[in-house]
Amino acid sequence: MKDPRISTLLAHAVDTGQANERWIHVEENLEVQLPGAYKRLINLFGASTWCDFLHVLSPFDFRLNLQARGKEILDVMRECRKEFPSHYPLPLFPERGGLLPWAITDNGDTLYFITQCSPDDWPTLIRGPRSPEFEVSFLSPTLLIHHFALGLLQSTILPTIRLQPGE
Repeated sequence: MKDPRISTLLAHAVDTGQANERWIHVEENLEVQLPGAYKRLINLFGASTWCDFLHVLSPFDFRLNLQARGKEILDVMRECRKEFPSHYPLPLFPERGGLLPWAITDNGDTLYFITQCSPDDWPTLIRGPRSPEFEVSFLSPTLLIHHFALGLLQSTILPTIRLQPGE
């Protein structure tokens, strides 16, 4: 399987430093600054699907909306945390340092930003749908998607799916 977007991921990973009015509005509403790599990913591809499996949420998409889907995911986690607090050792957004969903999979896995430091340094927590186990990646969102799409991501939660960069 080929995907011409793969080579574009790393080619546009450099920060232009330009603030965009629509991002300013989103970040004001969320009351948090989002990572530059995530914003570049959305600016390039919008709410995107990778390997017909991993779906990146966007604040500008109706179906894969960052705010709406994120709220649904976090509301469920808050309810589960009441019953199984030991399965939720980290705070949930908008709590300080909380988990903020930014991608989901067809298996029900969720990728969360851990919002505990400078946004461009936020790691990603990957958690399966019915398990307290999780793993943390320190790759930027674009590099994480790139590695996932090429089957290079080391994960015990996400499957290995290999795509070929397209021409």
